[in-house]
Amino acid sequence: MTLDSADFDSTVRRRSSRRGYEDDHDSEPRARTHESGSPLPTNRAVLGLTVAVALVPFLALSALVTGGWSPLLTADATIAERLYERVHPDPAFAHGLEIWTELFGTWAMRIVSLLAAAWLVFRRQFATAAWACAAVFTANLLGLVVKLTVDRARPEFADPILVGVGPSFPSGHALMATTGMGIALFAALPLLRGAMRHVACWVAIGIAMSTALSRPMLGVHWFSDIFAGVSLGIVALALTMLAWTYLPPVARRWDRESANWR
Repeated sequence: MTLDSADFDSTVRRRSSRRGYEDDHDSEPRARTHESGSPLPTNRAVLGLTVAVALVPFLALSALVTGGWSPLLTADATIAERLYERVHPDPAFAHGLEIWTELFGTWAMRIVSLLAAAWLVFRRQFATAAWACAAVFTANLLGLVVKLTVDRARPEFADPILVGVGPSFPSGHALMATTGMGIALFAALPLLRGAMRHVACWVAIGIAMSTALSRPMLGVHWFSDIFAGVSLGIVALALTMLAWTYLPPVARRWDRESANWR
C-alpha cells in the first residue's frame, strides 16, 4: 500500500503537531529543573525546611544563653573543664589543634569561599558565583550581629592553651568552617562523579565538624557556641540558596549549561 502526496503531507503535519504539543507541555517543567548549569538545589520546600530545622536550635541556644539558663551554663562549664584537662597536659596535641583550627579558621574559610567564587566565574557559573559571595557575606553579617547582641564571655583558665578575642557566641570558626566548606563543596560538585561526590561530602563535613570541635578543645569557646555556629552556617547556606531560586530565570541562566554535573 502506498501513500499519495496528500496523505503523506497530512501524516507529517499530524506528527509535527503532536511533537509541538508535547514540547509545549514539557518545556515549562524542563526549564524549571534544568534552566541552568548550576549544581545548587532548587527545591524550595526542602531548602525552607532546612532553614527552619537549623534555625530552631540556634534560636533556642541564643535564648538560653542570653537568659543565663543554669543547666546549659553548667553543662558548658563541665565540658570546658574536662576538655582543658585532656588537652592542656599534652603540648604536642594542643599545637596540632592550633594548626588545624587556623588552617580551616575564619579567615582561611573566607579566602576559600572567595576562591571558590572566582573558580565559578572562571567556569562561567556566574549566578552560582553570586550565591557563593552572598552566602559568605550573609554568614559573616549574621555572626557579627549575634556576637554583638549576645556578648557572651569566653571561657577563662589560669593557664590558657590559647587566648580568644571578642565575644564567644556563636563560634566564628564553626560558622565559617560550615559556610566555607559548603561553598567549596557545591563549587566542586560539577567536577565529581559517583562515589567521589559522597567522599567530597564527607570530607567537607569532617573538616567543618573537626574545626568546630577544636575550639572548645583549645579552651576558647563553650560547646554551645560551636553548636550555634554550625547551625547558623547551615542557615546562611540554605537561606541564600532559597533566595537564589527566586532570581529571574534570565539571571539563573547566566550559568553555562553543562552536562558534567547531570
